[in-house]
Amino acid sequence: MQVFKSIATNALLGLGPVARYAATKHVTGIDGDANRSRELFDWYRAQTDVRGKDVLELGTGKTLEVLRIAKREGARSVAAADVTRYHDQTAALRECIDYQIYDGRELPFADTTKDLVWAHYCMQHFRYPEVSARSIHRVLRPGGRLICRVDMRDHYHMYDPGQQYDCWKHSAKLWRLMAWNRSSYVNRLRLSDWVSVLAGAGLRPIAVIKHQDAEILQQNRKHDYLKQYSDEDVATFRFDGVFERS
Repeated sequence: MQVFKSIATNALLGLGPVARYAATKHVTGIDGDANRSRELFDWYRAQTDVRGKDVLELGTGKTLEVLRIAKREGARSVAAADVTRYHDQTAALRECIDYQIYDGRELPFADTTKDLVWAHYCMQHFRYPEVSARSIHRVLRPGGRLICRVDMRDHYHMYDPGQQYDCWKHSAKLWRLMAWNRSSYVNRLRLSDWVSVLAGAGLRPIAVIKHQDAEILQQNRKHDYLKQYSDEDVATFRFDGVFERS
């Protein structure tokens, strides 16, 4: 019954009016919280200074404050790319934020025009991870960096013991039917998958911080649908990463 309900909900969200209404109800990361915006910016800056840099943030959702801080702190330019419109493009431009909506494939920016790409808990939602990784590489200048945080749990069961990776219970085709149009869709890539995808796009790891949980490993190791993954991949539920274009 739950599978059929998910398929029906996903189909409804493929309709424009329904999708636009649903977007008004989305929780998108830090949702404009000023303190959390500052904390996130400080984390980005701790990885690489923003002064004099051209910065692109992916999946900004309802929060442009991180880019406003970056501009005040000396970034040469700031831009945002998202798949859902949460802000007025003209109003953002008045604040010197180049706000673009795209289809989740090719980023709408010219080649080698960005020094930094930031992605805070949005990459797990990429519908086309290989294409997206190549596009990030394309817009980065040589030596430019992707700085990201990625949560790889099933977003419908993030805190349910033994169900943190339930999205893997289903075939790729069925999972698309159940979740493709939903904001909480996850692409199911594990850490080893991400490292491989990013390396294949020409982005080499500079730093990868693994967030692991022994209980998650114990609860999920028994599942046959995860047998192709190592204990490290199962235990690692999220990671913070810095990847550089060579």
